[in-house]
Amino acid sequence: MNAFITNANYHFILKQATNAFYGAQNTNDEGVKNALRFSCIDKAQAIFEELEVEQGQLIGKIFHIHSEEELEAFGAKLQEFLIPFPLVTDATIKKLFPKVKKLKLPTLSDEEIKQLVFLGWNDTSAQKKFIIAKHDGKLTGIQGNFTPTSKKGICAFCHQNERVGLFKADIKTKGSTDNFRAIGQYICADSLTCSSNVQSTNRLDAFIHELKS
Repeated sequence: MNAFITNANYHFILKQATNAFYGAQNTNDEGVKNALRFSCIDKAQAIFEELEVEQGQLIGKIFHIHSEEELEAFGAKLQEFLIPFPLVTDATIKKLFPKVKKLKLPTLSDEEIKQLVFLGWNDTSAQKKFIIAKHDGKLTGIQGNFTPTSKKGICAFCHQNERVGLFKADIKTKGSTDNFRAIGQYICADSLTCSSNVQSTNRLDAFIHELKS
């Protein structure tokens, strides 16, 4: 069976498996437990337009998770079929951000990079954030000013309650080559945490699309 699970898919499927396992602990009614398990399996399978039989069966193993050890083993099994995040090099950085000089990759292990939904990092001296993500089938880079806040809030990308900041980027106004307008979102200050929380790239994709359109 070939790799078919993106890192965002992985986070979502594992969340459903976790919901099924811990939710089942709250009732002694086997009918309710089974209904919850089937519901979680349906949600996990529904994120794919099409699944091969073996792929569907893999996700269906959620039904048989009855311990934390089995939940952990299920997560490890899913990782065997992950589509890794593309390799990012200094040459990639120069191509995606040609106007930014001396831009360096953040220090991450090979394993951390493989499991990214997107790669992001802060340049605190310039108060900027840089993001590299897959968009329309290829790596895309976006950058903008980043102003951290002192409070937690809901991140626009991962939709979790984390320490956030305002990420604001300029885009050209339609019909003009000289005028710009700013668009912004409150997103996680820590991009690695954000990436590990993302269960769907829809919000990130929509933001990149608005910047690039």
